[in-house]
Amino acid sequence: MSSDSSFAVKSLLGLVLAFAIGFACRAFGIPSPAPPVIVGALLVVAMTTGYLLVDRWMTRPAQHKADCGGPSGLTIGGSTAASDAKERMDDDGDAGSADARSIVQAAESLFSSRVIRTIALLGLCAAYLQGGLQKLLDFSGAVAEAQHFHLPLPALTAIATIVTELAGSLLILSGYYRWVGALWLGGFTLVATFVANRFWQIPLPDRFGVENAFFEHLGLLGGFLLVAILDLRESTTARNPPS
Repeated sequence: MSSDSSFAVKSLLGLVLAFAIGFACRAFGIPSPAPPVIVGALLVVAMTTGYLLVDRWMTRPAQHKADCGGPSGLTIGGSTAASDAKERMDDDGDAGSADARSIVQAAESLFSSRVIRTIALLGLCAAYLQGGLQKLLDFSGAVAEAQHFHLPLPALTAIATIVTELAGSLLILSGYYRWVGALWLGGFTLVATFVANRFWQIPLPDRFGVENAFFEHLGLLGGFLLVAILDLRESTTARNPPS
């Protein structure tokens, strides 16, 4: 296994292990010092990534003459410390460039994986798959939800919502007209956000939860737009390969 592949595997295993530890702490009721939910997850990812980057940097063996040069004017092995400082800067620059290239190559290898792409798309569509299936299994509840928001023709609105959430997700996950599914769910998300999360109409402090949901849905919309852009770009490249 090449060093880049080994680094990518170690990175993935480190992230999996970090999340497994968090899952075990929550499942068995072990107190965690990390902040809850999103902030805690980000701290775990940052901690693991930082450790892996330092571990990668430390694979370069220490060079005493370059790393521990004496003060200016002091000769070390027949050369001045000034020349050693220049050599040290050159060596560090070359090593830094090599490490940066290795990190970029490892990231490209990891995130171009079909498995990682599928996991990302599944995570993006998870709420819509869950919502569509729940409405399908409890259709009367879906109709009641449409009535709650004063939507016209509640039964037809519920059917359209179920079809949108499930069909749009399947298009994205299957790759068949993925950009259509992404724009479909993106448009649905935008409309649903302004229908269900009008936080400006809710007094404090009850508005905080709805306000958070509003901006979270805008984040989902941005994700769907990126999926559509990338899919259209890949389709264009496939039809018109560079000469």
